[in-house]
Amino acid sequence: MNRLRKMPMKNFWTYFILVLLGSTMIVPFIAMVSQSLKPGSQVLEYPFRWIPENPSMENYRMLFKQNPIMRWTLNSFIVAGGSTILQLITCSLAAYAFARTSFPGKDILFWMMMSMLIIPSQTTLVPLFLLFSKLNLTNTYTALLLPTASSAFGIFLLKQFMEPIPKDYDEAASLDGCTRFQFYSKILLPMCKPALAVLATFNFVTQWNDFLYPLIMTQTRDMFTLQIGLSALQASGSRGEMGGMGVVMAGAVWGFIPTFILFLLLQKYLVEGVSSAGIKG
Repeated sequence: MNRLRKMPMKNFWTYFILVLLGSTMIVPFIAMVSQSLKPGSQVLEYPFRWIPENPSMENYRMLFKQNPIMRWTLNSFIVAGGSTILQLITCSLAAYAFARTSFPGKDILFWMMMSMLIIPSQTTLVPLFLLFSKLNLTNTYTALLLPTASSAFGIFLLKQFMEPIPKDYDEAASLDGCTRFQFYSKILLPMCKPALAVLATFNFVTQWNDFLYPLIMTQTRDMFTLQIGLSALQASGSRGEMGGMGVVMAGAVWGFIPTFILFLLLQKYLVEGVSSAGIKG
């Protein structure tokens, strides 16, 4: 109570608004978990009951028993994780070239690359599908991973983080006999951990939740990512099949867990990376 009395009114309203917004955002998740623990007959009941009368794990049992949910989850991990690793490598290398080296046409090339940000990703779906169809690569991990192996946003983010680092580090490393690659891998990258964590989190969540591109590129049930599988599950659930909407809610909870764990693990670096980018920007 003493802390509340000493707190300035401006800070009080700031925390009040943050708590209010946070509560608003967490309510749908609480409702989703509540629905996933209800028997099928209670899922669509009105008025809505926040605490299930007889909570049960039956929806989760049916989710794993009737669907290849682990296969879909594995596919999502391969796509999202593989894309994230590839982007960390390619984007950091390109950012190092733009931020710490000089070469003819650097500025022109950089702004040409940045212009890609204004191109909607949906406009590339048909060309990519035609290309991978000609190469007989549709319905493969290669088709799902290659288009996301690098990104203009990732290069820009890391470049902005690398540029303010004093050039004295480059000179000192050169005097000690470090090659450019050794400086990049052993000195520069460890200093960019917050920015790398931001890029990894943003990209992993984006690819994990991506729906349209995997929908077009995958054709067999065993190649579905989790989002495509849950969509098929939702279609059957809306028709009252395969356990109904309770199983759909259980699948939604299952799909949320990996991204939530990722945020918890990288929370420290995310806060530091975003705040550092704001100061340096």
